[in-house]
Amino acid sequence: MLVASITLVSALHGPDATGTAARIDTGHRMHLAGDAVSVARAVAERADRLDQVCGPDADHGLVVSLAPGTDVRAVGMMLANAARAEHGDDRILRHVVSVLRADDVARLLWGDVDDAFVAADRIASLVEYATVVVLDRIEPLSGRRRRALVSLLHRLAPNAVVLAGPAVRGPRDLPASNGGAARFLASGAGWMRALSGAADHGRDEHDDLVTLRYREPLPFHPGRLATTIEQDLAPGVNGRVLRSKGFFRLASRPDHVGSWSSLGAMLALDPTANPSWDADAPVGQAIWFVGERLDVRGIERALDRALLTPSELLAGPDLWRTWADPFPVWPALDPSHGHHGD
Repeated sequence: MLVASITLVSALHGPDATGTAARIDTGHRMHLAGDAVSVARAVAERADRLDQVCGPDADHGLVVSLAPGTDVRAVGMMLANAARAEHGDDRILRHVVSVLRADDVARLLWGDVDDAFVAADRIASLVEYATVVVLDRIEPLSGRRRRALVSLLHRLAPNAVVLAGPAVRGPRDLPASNGGAARFLASGAGWMRALSGAADHGRDEHDDLVTLRYREPLPFHPGRLATTIEQDLAPGVNGRVLRSKGFFRLASRPDHVGSWSSLGAMLALDPTANPSWDADAPVGQAIWFVGERLDVRGIERALDRALLTPSELLAGPDLWRTWADPFPVWPALDPSHGHHGD
């Protein structure tokens, strides 16, 4: 039996998603808003009805535009898991299409904007969990900036195809798919591939982009890390970091595993759901950087200076917790998760 092939379309701005979905519509389309669970359930129910109406041998598809802020990665993975449980095959997701306004993205990356954290986080997610990135409003960008943006997108989403908005006029303009797009959602982002040990691009002779994987088992000293971020990771000091992502440990917060995420000049250091004592929690620092003309050794030396010294390490968590910590406060972890002391 042929099941409905689903294409998810998302964007930072709602009209961009619905407009693109209308152009690639294959005859069945819907728009949804809400949390990932309710959206996935609604998509699955509509796909099941299509299967019943169209018959067991019909080749049919469903295009779903999502409201801004919907967790498209979670929706896609839930749909794939449900298809695997029901049909024994998770190949139900044809594409995850993300629509971006190229001039807005370029402004966030190169314009030294430092107060658009929500937009930056959503843009990063839209790119890194897409199989197709559609770039609208590319005309205001110079040829050099356009090439730099496309090169960066390929680093952030190695499996994605980047298309200019005007080139997407119908469903046939999307690349072929075997329905397995959901498999790229689990580990297909550039930072995931790099930190899991997949081949990293390093420096590409065709552009100015350089990538760096930073791995160290020691935690960071909070004060020295703040200084490193301010003085050594600022644009122009060791090149321009355009995107960084990964996990980090802060000595003054020994119970937590932190999430490190930057886009352009905006860096967010947030707690993850993993307590430090979890068996699967990342150890130490694991951060991926990509940027223009990065001084790899300069960045490594700066981050190394922020690590604990041997004597600080031996002092232990009781002392670490007393250190001045300039970063925003994180919520306390629930001790019922199994923490039995440091």
